[in-house]
Amino acid sequence: MHSGESSASLISRPDSSASTLGDAGRDDDEAHLTANMSGEVPVGVDAERVSGATPRTRRRTLRYSTGPSPLQRTGSTMRNVTRSLRRASLRVVNLAGMGLEDHVRMADAGDEKVDDEDDEETEKVEVLPDLSKSLPIRGRTLGWFGPDSRVRLAMYQSLVYTWTEPAILCLIIFNAVVLTIHASRSLTLPTDNSSPSPVRGYFHVWEDYALFALFILFSLESFARICVSGLVLDPDVPTSFLFTSLFSNHDVGLASNPSVSGVARQNSLNSAHAPPANLGRQPTITNRLQRLYSNASRPFALAHSSHNSTEMPADSAMTSTATLVGTASRTNRSRSDTAGSTTPIMEKAAAGAQRLHKHLRDPSHPAFYAEAMRSDQSKELALPFRLSMDLARGVTQRNVPYLRHSWSRIDFVAIVSFWIMFALAQTGLERGSHHIGIFRALSVLRVARLLAITSGTTTIMRSLKTARPLLASVAYFVLFAMALFSIIGVQSFNGSFRRSCYLSPTLGEAELQLGSQSCGGYIDPQTLNATAYIQRDGQPGSIKGFICPLGQVCREADNPYSNIESFDTIYFAALQVIIVASANGWSPLMYSMIDAEFFVSCFFFIACIVVLNFWLINLFVAVITNTFSAIREETHKSAFGAAPLQSVVDEHDEGWALTDGRHISKKNLVRDVYEHIRWCWVALALASLVLQATREVEIGPTHQSILNNGELVLTLAFDLEIVVRIVAHLPDWRSFFYKGNNWLDLILAVGSSVIQIPAVHNSEVYSWLTIFQLARFYRVILEIPRMKPLLMSVFGNMYGLANMTLFLLLVNYLASLFAVQILRGDLPSDQTMNFGQIFTSFLAIYQVFSSENWTNVLYDSATAEVALGQSAVVVLFVVSWFFFANFIVLQMFIAVINENFSVAEESKRGQQADFYFAAQQPEKVKAAWRRKFNPYRWFRPSPKAIVVENLPTNLVLPMQKALVQDYGLPAPERRRSPRTTDGRKQGVRHYANKSLNALQQLFIGDTQSNDVPLTNLRNARRDSMAPQDPTNDETERHLELLASVNNEVAAAEDASDARYERMAQKADFIRDHPSYDKTFWVFSQKNVLRRSCQMVVRPAGGDRIFGRPPSPVAHTIFQFVLLLTVIGGIVVESIATPVYRRHFYTEHGYMRGSWFDIAESVFGLLLVVEFIIKVIADGFLFTPNAYVRSIWNGLDFFIMVGLLVNVTTGLVFIGGLSRFTRALKALRALRLITLIEKMRTTFESLILSGVSRILDAALLAILYMIPYAVWGLTIFAGLTNECNDGNASGVTDCINEYENNVVGDAFGFPVPRVWANPSPSTTFSFDTFRASLLILFEIVSLEGWIDVMGVATSITGAGQQPQTNASQVNAIFFLVYNLLGAVVILTLFVSIIIGNFSSKTGTALLTQPQKEWIDLQKLIRRQRPSKRPKTKPTWKFRAWCFERAVSKHGWWSRMMTVLFTVHIFALMTQTFVAQRVVDQIRSDFFLFVTFMYVVDILVRFYGLGWRSYRANGWNIFDVIVGIGSLLTTITVRIGANGYVIDQLQKLFLVSIAFKLVQRMNNLNKLFKTAVASLPVILSLLSLWIILFLFFAILFVEVFSLTKWNSGETRNQNYSTMGNALVMLAFMSSGEGWNQYMHDYAITYPRCTNSSPADPDSDCGSEGWAFTLFIAWNLLSMYIFVNMFTGVVVENFSYVFQMTGGAKSVTREEVRAFKKVWAEFANQRTGFLERSQFVPFFSKLSGIFEVRIYPVDYRISNILAASRESTDADYAWTANIRVVDGVDLKKLDMVLNRIDYAAIRRRRNLYSRLYHEAIITHQHGRGISFTDMLLLLAHHKLIVDRDALVLKDLVVRTETNKLVTDLVNLDRVRSLLSTISHRRRFLAKREERRQAKMDRDLPAIIVDGLPTTPPQSTRDITSAQRRSMSLSPFSDPETPTRRDHYDVSDLSPAVGSSPSSTRLHRGRRMSDMSMLSTDLGLRYTRDLSAFRDSSVMPDDDNTDVLATMQNSSWGAMMLEAEEEEDKHGATVP
Repeated sequence: MHSGESSASLISRPDSSASTLGDAGRDDDEAHLTANMSGEVPVGVDAERVSGATPRTRRRTLRYSTGPSPLQRTGSTMRNVTRSLRRASLRVVNLAGMGLEDHVRMADAGDEKVDDEDDEETEKVEVLPDLSKSLPIRGRTLGWFGPDSRVRLAMYQSLVYTWTEPAILCLIIFNAVVLTIHASRSLTLPTDNSSPSPVRGYFHVWEDYALFALFILFSLESFARICVSGLVLDPDVPTSFLFTSLFSNHDVGLASNPSVSGVARQNSLNSAHAPPANLGRQPTITNRLQRLYSNASRPFALAHSSHNSTEMPADSAMTSTATLVGTASRTNRSRSDTAGSTTPIMEKAAAGAQRLHKHLRDPSHPAFYAEAMRSDQSKELALPFRLSMDLARGVTQRNVPYLRHSWSRIDFVAIVSFWIMFALAQTGLERGSHHIGIFRALSVLRVARLLAITSGTTTIMRSLKTARPLLASVAYFVLFAMALFSIIGVQSFNGSFRRSCYLSPTLGEAELQLGSQSCGGYIDPQTLNATAYIQRDGQPGSIKGFICPLGQVCREADNPYSNIESFDTIYFAALQVIIVASANGWSPLMYSMIDAEFFVSCFFFIACIVVLNFWLINLFVAVITNTFSAIREETHKSAFGAAPLQSVVDEHDEGWALTDGRHISKKNLVRDVYEHIRWCWVALALASLVLQATREVEIGPTHQSILNNGELVLTLAFDLEIVVRIVAHLPDWRSFFYKGNNWLDLILAVGSSVIQIPAVHNSEVYSWLTIFQLARFYRVILEIPRMKPLLMSVFGNMYGLANMTLFLLLVNYLASLFAVQILRGDLPSDQTMNFGQIFTSFLAIYQVFSSENWTNVLYDSATAEVALGQSAVVVLFVVSWFFFANFIVLQMFIAVINENFSVAEESKRGQQADFYFAAQQPEKVKAAWRRKFNPYRWFRPSPKAIVVENLPTNLVLPMQKALVQDYGLPAPERRRSPRTTDGRKQGVRHYANKSLNALQQLFIGDTQSNDVPLTNLRNARRDSMAPQDPTNDETERHLELLASVNNEVAAAEDASDARYERMAQKADFIRDHPSYDKTFWVFSQKNVLRRSCQMVVRPAGGDRIFGRPPSPVAHTIFQFVLLLTVIGGIVVESIATPVYRRHFYTEHGYMRGSWFDIAESVFGLLLVVEFIIKVIADGFLFTPNAYVRSIWNGLDFFIMVGLLVNVTTGLVFIGGLSRFTRALKALRALRLITLIEKMRTTFESLILSGVSRILDAALLAILYMIPYAVWGLTIFAGLTNECNDGNASGVTDCINEYENNVVGDAFGFPVPRVWANPSPSTTFSFDTFRASLLILFEIVSLEGWIDVMGVATSITGAGQQPQTNASQVNAIFFLVYNLLGAVVILTLFVSIIIGNFSSKTGTALLTQPQKEWIDLQKLIRRQRPSKRPKTKPTWKFRAWCFERAVSKHGWWSRMMTVLFTVHIFALMTQTFVAQRVVDQIRSDFFLFVTFMYVVDILVRFYGLGWRSYRANGWNIFDVIVGIGSLLTTITVRIGANGYVIDQLQKLFLVSIAFKLVQRMNNLNKLFKTAVASLPVILSLLSLWIILFLFFAILFVEVFSLTKWNSGETRNQNYSTMGNALVMLAFMSSGEGWNQYMHDYAITYPRCTNSSPADPDSDCGSEGWAFTLFIAWNLLSMYIFVNMFTGVVVENFSYVFQMTGGAKSVTREEVRAFKKVWAEFANQRTGFLERSQFVPFFSKLSGIFEVRIYPVDYRISNILAASRESTDADYAWTANIRVVDGVDLKKLDMVLNRIDYAAIRRRRNLYSRLYHEAIITHQHGRGISFTDMLLLLAHHKLIVDRDALVLKDLVVRTETNKLVTDLVNLDRVRSLLSTISHRRRFLAKREERRQAKMDRDLPAIIVDGLPTTPPQSTRDITSAQRRSMSLSPFSDPETPTRRDHYDVSDLSPAVGSSPSSTRLHRGRRMSDMSMLSTDLGLRYTRDLSAFRDSSVMPDDDNTDVLATMQNSSWGAMMLEAEEEEDKHGATVP
């Protein structure tokens, strides 16, 4: 696209070759991570030094260059190391104070291309930044150090020293090393949970001394930088400014408004309506506040002058150098259809840099920036976000003060925090009775600069900085939603978690709390009745929730986790809402609340997770993916690194030599042989994996020998392959190393060979090193079809993935350093994540990043710090890290993979063209599979009709159409229901029809189309009886042409023809084989029964040809009956669960014919009846509309068969035959999909369309797990077992029994010791390949992997009891698997689903401008016109109310906004603890707010009137909420409250907070977007709910009687449908699904099998459990949850557009447009009529302004600016002419400032817009609101050639041609009208002159002049053509009409020459116009009285006349003359 480079673009060296930029490799890939890419760099060659060379030239250079000597190689290596250190120091230390965007990419020394062959002769001296220039000494710092200060000069010299930055970098790295070593020693609390011992003093170990010395140096560095650059104030700003009065009146230096330039797209209404200067008004409150802010910020302004130039103004608003570069370097995009205007982002940038324009274009000393910012610069900018530092840092640096730079502020915080910590430690306050660890943690931030250690991580930070504003907007919206949920939680659930069950004392024990069992009552031991819980004050509460059983009591106490888990206050409630939003750890909260309150409490949590996690959190994904994708598309480089995006190397690019830049194939016998046997090594790689997978725990010697010998043989085989492959590359053996896969295979072969050495093979590390053998499995994956492109898509951008991984590890490491400083030594050692050392802290922080059981880290650390006073700090830190890591960093992995799936920007238009032209080709119809088995193909035709042959070909298709239509296509008249004349029945019939239509739309969808083909426009216009416009005939002709090129209409007609052709062929076949259309060869089309059945059902495979069409009424009623039947069946199953049936049979005995059996039979019978009706109506298999022709009929048939099996077995075998037959009941829920049209389309578009890619991703995930499962088997086999008695030392002690206790130390009971697999949450092991693969599959969903890792890190040896953190190195296995497995695989599913949505909607191939246009269309179509009163009220009070209602930014509106904001904060003050005074104040405030709310409602209602008021949905919301809140608040105040009233009041009060959504622009935009996308989300939710019902019935039927195990409780089971649905809901987020899977896989002997006496078994089923739980996990968690992400990303992207038209269409602009629309639109129809176009266009402002002259140059404003001055001195000035109070000199000055070229462009735009509106409007109605907005967008906001897809561009091009012809036609007609009026004027004046002469002189009769002058001398127009003359010296008899030419010369032009012709040819020749002259009006600005008219051209009129007479417009001129003659004859 041509929208220009990014605003953050950085600049490459001017001497670097731009032509080689596209071929450059990954130029900063210092670790050679992209060796498999086309831009690979051989080892030993600096990747960045050869960035200018292509891969081919690199290879050639290496091959033919002379190798340097070893000494030279050593020197070169040292130089490379030095250069790398310098580059890293420039990025990290950054003494010059450049912004992040200024040093993303550190270039090498000059980026010069250095060849080895001339290294000695041409070696260049490295050009490094000169800090003496980047850090100029200027001004005075700290108010003391001037330019001559010795201290300042000394500090300056130290900073500009060459090795200062590298030295500081080494100190920062040393600081990180010291911190790591210091935290590597474990420090935890003893297991008895005693308090940590107080510590006094700072110096305890050597690391403390090192850190002390380091921070002394860091403090000196900061002092030096402050001395040189200043602290806060700019050195050039005087210190006295600090003492200036804040209320003084200083000139703020505001720039004047820019002059009119082009069709300016203004970004705000303020600029559009800027009042003229010197209005003479007093300063407003806003002006005073602005002045106050200006005075307050004045001392802190930065002087942006550089050392190279001092001519820049001091008030230049230059934010950063890179920003200036990006904004000024954008290229203008000219308009294709109107004028040469630019995009909004360009003009915004131009406006921001206007004051710098002169200096940047022509500086006194041109610098590199000045040259780079020139628009005529031919060299391409190097992107993204890359600077060549050796040049850029030497020029125009801001040299900002120390605290004005972000990294410096972080350093300042770290240094100050260290010295505060040092003082606290020395005094013993840091670790005394309370801990203050925050300052020690903040001192760690000094090492945060290491995040910029590589250019890749720095680029990622720059990309995040680009996305920061959007992320902030989404974060505010998410926090607002969280605040509302938190308020609701406080109101509804405060104090609920305080209640728990306590075991009553029985044997002298104290009262014991039973875990975390919440409750709402207990069983009274005396009455045995349910009793309310006991409050803290001893008073009883109310009965609700779980009732503690007998022997227990429910009472209030403290909240769990030291009162942290609660809803008692807003901050604790917000913490719980955050936990729910994380979708991890929320199910325990929900079930605890269900036990404490009611079952309906679950809806709060489900709504919270749906709104927050499934919707709002996905907005972060949308922001990151869209922003990073925009960066990629705009810069053509990855947003995750400074390297360009390139394709993967061609797999066939082996065996080629490079000669003169060309590939030359060479014959090599070995290579040819290897290509034929290459598959053998692939098979050996598979055999190697299979061999390793056979490993067992108890492995025999024979098996072990086979494994050892097999590994040795396979290793030798792969070593041989490497040798063969190297030989195959001879003689160019170096080319072997050009391929990344060769390097990988070589490394694997060497590694596999090394581990066969006996010393390694017999060591403990051997099992870890088997990864070299297992990694060869990647070759097997690449051989599987469809896997290679997917694998390349995932890991193709290895550079970006590696950068992202490095960035994650760095930020995780930094966060772990921060956490270990706070928490080290405060947690007990028996906790896995105890923060005792740096590695444990790293694991804990990574656990929070993965979100798995992150609440354990939160609660454990916060609980431990409650007594130490640091719990709030810990909670804030953990929650903040979770937000950043999980919602931002994790989503960036999606962006990385999504970047690989996206199509290159430069190839999108080509693919669009391919698809467009492919769509124009006729579609080929494939024969169905049934046709091959159709027996009628082999029968001889036996037609009964006479066939007429030899018809003309042009009559065949029309006759076939007629034939088909005659034989049963329903005519429109037949579809219409007969109108009744009975007026009394009309109303009933109306409502009946509405209900019927609603049901029809439910079952068959919307069958009517609102699209009107363009071919109908002409007929629709001509059929009108209204008077026709004279231009309509010409317009109709062009509309026909436009319709002829409309591809959609043509495609529709072609498709219709093809459809009729197929139907005609089918009709011929039916006539040839009459029995073919007989169902069962019995029922013909004339059969009454068949015709009756056809009325009820719709045919499959299209309309019936010879049958009866379905009746709308009968079919709808029948479908409705089926729908009720399905719903009834689901209700029956919800009631008659297996538990209910068991109780029923227990009570009534086993019997047939129970009510639920009868209901099941009726349901099955109805489905059979439906099947029979469909088969009779259209046949089953070999008929035109056979039953099996529809996939939905196939699903119906499968459902019917399954239900028949269930019904039959249920009737034969009481209670059903088996679980399988009972589970078939679940199929009934799937009938909802086949019955409802919306469900069918949603299922087809969202599931079926992308199922292949989803299956590919699932297969890739399984293939990835297989080698990892073998690796885990090799490492952990037999090591994870443990004894259930924790006191046992190993398997030898794990015998006999031990005493176990459930509650405390009481009630012990003996338990046998068992040595078995661990079961922390799920049972697992690595003992077999199957078990290993199963547990890896489970933890890939991020569920349970922390527990498995905890077991692995506790391994002490085979047969030994595990100990916490005994083998922490084992965590590496799970970290790598989680990072590459869980993160990549989960994000792969998200990326694929997003890609499916993009492919389905067509956005995958859209360029960035095209996406912006689609987003803008969404925004426009979402707008609705405001319905205001037609006239403003005249009564003063109502007019005041009207102004309050329509003024969105007035004082009243702002007051209410402030009131609503304060109302939210008042709601947040509610707590569980009663506070009488505060509660009373809050209650009074709520009453006041509701009263003011009602007053506001009444004011707006009275001002607007009911009709306008009700038009806005928010107003209806106001009425309901306002009245409800006022009534309930008053009711509560008077004491008549109850539970219902209290809840209603809380609901209404919270609803008031939603008013901020309406009043805040960002919230309103997001809210409206949600409403606009609600249909898609609801469709997806509805389909998901159907699957919920299907699986819920399955789980209930299979597992409702299963014995409960470790995870099941009263509500957590599958006994009822309600419990099953809630269980499925929380398992959809991945919560505990594997634990329940293993629980329900329980088998005998741990349960009881069925028997004849008791046919019901309480055993589970391993097969059913694994099948159902894994299927639900895949379908719900991996697909449907991610589909919400796809929906959000696809439908919400336009909210976040930073460029394009959508950015300009602000809420204020839309409001202004609506206001103008309401003024001129027809109030009855809502359309803008044609007669109102001109006044409507003249009133538009802002970005929609289309008036010809700007507001400043309206006549009234010009006259106001030209008024005669009252200054006496001015009155005596010479040459002052005043006429009627107008100073002609001022007038001339004002008019001279008009840009007449811009006015012509504006006139051109206006003309085009007007004529396009004329042809677009609907005749008799006008143009709609949306159409007008779209029309204005085409002309004002987008560039058609960039923003439109090809098919729309074709139509738009023809429309533009039509508009161009109409504009030319209008110009010619205007010219002819001018000629006509001129003749009338001449005739009139001649008549008056003649009459005057007749009175004064005798009459002299002479021959008159001819009527028509000769062609060569005919005068058409004046010599001075002016459409508007403002000169007061014009002839008083000359008319000065604005729309006509001013004529002052009456003589014909004689002696004119062709060379003087002023003829401007147009761009194109119309098919109807041969005149292409630009007859635009010319203007003169000279209004002087002494103007010489002789210099004006007077000879072009004759030439124009000659041109017109020779053109096709000559006839029109003659017609105009004739009409004029007739008109003159009729005028008396």
